[in-house]
Amino acid sequence: MTTYRYKCSDCKNVFEIEATIEEKEEGKSEKFVCLKCKSKNIKQEFSVSNLIKNVFRSDNKSGGCGNRKSNGSCCG
Repeated sequence: MTTYRYKCSDCKNVFEIEATIEEKEEGKSEKFVCLKCKSKNIKQEFSVSNLIKNVFRSDNKSGGCGNRKSNGSCCG
């Protein structure tokens, strides 16, 4: 799963949602509502810290460069 950062356009609450890429692309999951006011009027925010967290996850489920081989090289 990937962590996505959102901001509610109604109450300005900023929060994170863990979801699969499929859930995010479809946007139909009940997860994609403001955690504070339950509004669906949310917009994704991008941050460097979220990118780094998702790429270098310690559980190695996110793919990308987080899956290092035993020789320490990235993706190879």
